[in-house]
Formats: sequence, structure tokens, C-alpha cells
Amino acid sequence: MTTEPKLIQNTREPLEAVIDTPDALEHVCDLIAAASGPVALDTERAGSYRYSQGAYLVQVRRRGAGTFLIDPRAFGDLSALNAAIGKGEWILHSATQDLPWLAELGMRPRLLFDTELAAQLLNFERIGLAPVMEQVLGITLAKEHSAADWSRRPLPLEWQVYAALDVEYLIELRETLWLALQEAGKDDWAEQEFEHLLGFQPAPEKPDPWRHVHGSGKVAAPRNLAALRELYYARESIAKAEDLAPTKVLTNAAMVALAQKLPRGKRFMNAIEAFRNDRAGRKRSDVWFAALSRAAKLPAEELPSRKAPRIPGEVPESRNFAHNHPQEAERWHRLREAVMHQAKRFEVHPEAMLEPRTVRRLAWVLPDDAAAEQVLEVLQASGARQWQIELLAGDLVRALRAE
Repeated sequence: MTTEPKLIQNTREPLEAVIDTPDALEHVCDLIAAASGPVALDTERAGSYRYSQGAYLVQVRRRGAGTFLIDPRAFGDLSALNAAIGKGEWILHSATQDLPWLAELGMRPRLLFDTELAAQLLNFERIGLAPVMEQVLGITLAKEHSAADWSRRPLPLEWQVYAALDVEYLIELRETLWLALQEAGKDDWAEQEFEHLLGFQPAPEKPDPWRHVHGSGKVAAPRNLAALRELYYARESIAKAEDLAPTKVLTNAAMVALAQKLPRGKRFMNAIEAFRNDRAGRKRSDVWFAALSRAAKLPAEELPSRKAPRIPGEVPESRNFAHNHPQEAERWHRLREAVMHQAKRFEVHPEAMLEPRTVRRLAWVLPDDAAAEQVLEVLQASGARQWQIELLAGDLVRALRAE
């Protein structure tokens, strides 16, 4: 008989008010510094509502100190909190989602434990925080506020409780996962992974970001692409000035539809269903028609190319291999199968066994008869950890040579 996980709806201690004054922050830093042990951290963002990226709330918990919610927008810099944590280990779930925004606030870990990555190494089928909590601790957390507007002030009390619960049990989760990693003989692998994460940097923004709007693949002709580009940058200008998420200014569906149809007058714009259904976008019809008009007047030599320009050294996405690079696609399939086989053998999530981008790079830069030294060179240059190299290098060499 399966036991239903216990629903946790309240914090274990009374929750203090959101920290938004220098005195309150100083008090929290004193408490954190006086306590000991690892520190659970999380952030909440508002990318679906605001143009400005970054954290709108930082949650922190340490045994002996308690759980605190900090409004980073009230300070802009949380280096004092970073100093209070000192050499203490950070516990994060899906660290790559939070590390860039915490770094913007002057916070960088010296030691790190990622509970999501631990779950991947232990081959959990579901690796979100809620299902991992259920499987490991037998508790479940409500997720009804995951898409909330965290830029809102004041924050409703139920939102504060929701945010606090995201760190409330991370310390216990880390302890139990670490024991499981040790029992599975994967603790050394985990330490290598966590050490690697300390140097994480988000991928740089791709050029021509307007080409990556959801649905933009429907826009093909150069004149239509020019319209998409003009609409995109007009939308960006308004979104930045008003601190709104771009889709709150003009939806992607409306923008793509306008670029496809190229309406020759404002009254024709409203005949396009996706635009007609975009209430916020319709309020700025003049702006969008002006953007379309600019695209219509561009001389042919100033129109964008149908295909995005290739970035030197960039590896294409695997979905583009089959159509444009069949030989590389064949190598990629063989290499991926080798990784999947070893992931199954060692009971590790495939993406933890070897990052997909590294598999793509191997397929892209190496020939079928690549020597072991060449495979090793690409693995090391791509940041593969030693445990991955030891378990995979030979299989990858053989996969490259397979017919």
C-alpha cells in the first residue's frame, strides 16, 4: 500500500515580515552568521510580468537562524548576506536557474549542493523539487503560486508562505540525498559535479534574438523577416521603457501573424485573428503599423537573410543535423546511443551522464575515425568531468567508428 505524501502548508516557525530595510537585513545577517551548517537558498522572479530580469525575492534558511524572505530590490546588493554565509555550503534546487541572479546581487557560493543534480545522478524519473520531496521525504508542497507576479508589493501572506516552503526542507533533503549518493557509490561523482557548478556561466545571448521568437519558424521570406525584426525591436523598446514582459506588450502569436500577413493598413490588422485577440497589442496599433511600414520600405539589400548567419565555432542544434548535415546527424545518433546505454547501466539520468551540447560537439567536430586522444581533447574542452570521461570515453570512440 502506497502512503500518500503529507501536504505541507505552513512553515515550522512563524514567518517574519519580508526583509526590506537595512536594519532588518543586518539583523538577518547576524543570525545567519551566528548559526552553522549549510544554507538553503532560492529565488523568485517575474519574467512573465516584467522586462527587468533577476530576483524579486530571495529565500534563505539556516538551522539555528530560521527562514527569511528578502526583497533584493530594496537593496540591489546582498554581499552582506554572502559574507554572513561565509564558507557555508549553499543548497539549491536546479542551481543554474538561480546562480546568475544571485551573482548579480553579489552572492557567490564557495561550496554547493544541487538537489536536482543529486536526483539526476540517482536516476530519479521526476526531478522537480515537489516530486523529489515526495520521493525522498514523503512530503508534498503546493505549487499554486509558481507563476505568480513576484514583483508585486506587498506580497500576499500566502505567497510568502509558499516561497518560504521552497527552502524549508532543503537541508533535510540534502542530507538524505547525500546518504543515498554515498550508498550508490556516486558521492565522488556528485562532488565533481558540484565543484563544476561553482564556475557556471549562462550562455551568451544569441545574435538576432528576433529569429528565436516562439513561432518565428513560420516566417520565411526576407521581407516578412524584416517585418518580424522591426516589430520585435519596437516591442522591446516599449517593454524596456515600461518594465513589462514583452508578451504583455504584444504577444508572440500576434507579432508572428503580423509579420506573416504584412497588412497594408491598420484596419487590415484587426482582421488577423491573433492580433484581434491581443487586447494589449491592439492599443498600440499605430506603433506596429509604423514598424511594418519601415520593413515595407527597406531596399532589398537591407533585408535579412532567410537563414541566421552562422556563428564561428557554434555547433548547430541536433534537430538541424538531419536536414542540413546528415553525416553529423548519423554520428550524433550513435554517440547519443552510447551515452544512453551507459546512463542505463550506471542508473544515471542521461543528461547528467553527459551534457547534450557536448554530445553534439563531438558529432560536429570529430571524424568517424577519431583517435581516443581527440575524443579526450573535446571532452575536456567541453568541461566534461573526470568521472564522465572515465566511464564514457572508450564507448564514444567506438561509437564514432561504428558503421
